[in-house]
Amino acid sequence: MKLALNFSVLALVAGFAGPVFADEMADMSKMTCKDYMAMDMDGMMKADMMMKEAMKDDAATTAMTDEEHMKAVSAACAAHPDATVMDAMKM
Repeated sequence: MKLALNFSVLALVAGFAGPVFADEMADMSKMTCKDYMAMDMDGMMKADMMMKEAMKDDAATTAMTDEEHMKAVSAACAAHPDATVMDAMKM
């Protein structure tokens, strides 16, 4: 019984996690380079993981390590500080 209750709670949590993650992914397309560069390292790492997920269809992005991707985002944002991060990465 306890095991069934634990699985029920996990299923409920997982059901709510999908829409929340989808909302965060939508926000990634709106994040500006200024916002990204103002984040602390933990924020940058979380944003970077979500960007990689949002750009999973781009072969060059998926081939990069997390560190390489963070460096690429930083370089793209330095070159295009007024753009969104996603647009800067595509320029």
